[in-house]
Amino acid sequence: MVSRPELKEDANYVNGLAASVLFVVLVAVFLTAGFGEAAGFAADASLVAGIGYALMDLHAESAVGVEGFLATFETVGFVLVAATVAAVTLASRETEGDGPVTALTDGGRPVDGEASERRAESGDDEEVES
Repeated sequence: MVSRPELKEDANYVNGLAASVLFVVLVAVFLTAGFGEAAGFAADASLVAGIGYALMDLHAESAVGVEGFLATFETVGFVLVAATVAAVTLASRETEGDGPVTALTDGGRPVDGEASERRAESGDDEEVES
């Protein structure tokens, strides 16, 4: 039986108050901050081409200095590769000698081999309830 959720009566309201105050302070900082004039690149300058030239060590060919972008590009690439390797590792994790872990797609009912093993253990010729 599922019971109704109940409010926690002995809650610590200090954490919620601190989060609210921090939110108000951050909103005030962002609304009152001055950002100055936007600096941009020339209309015909290509950042993608500049990163490509920097990767190939052809800095003279690039119309834009992209060394800062190159470091960010490499860092993001490294993080994405690490996340991919971690996802594959977690997805292919195996238990001790039992083979890969699989989900029960049949609602947890035993497969035919398990049902016959259970009948043999219990000594019944009746079918095990599922």
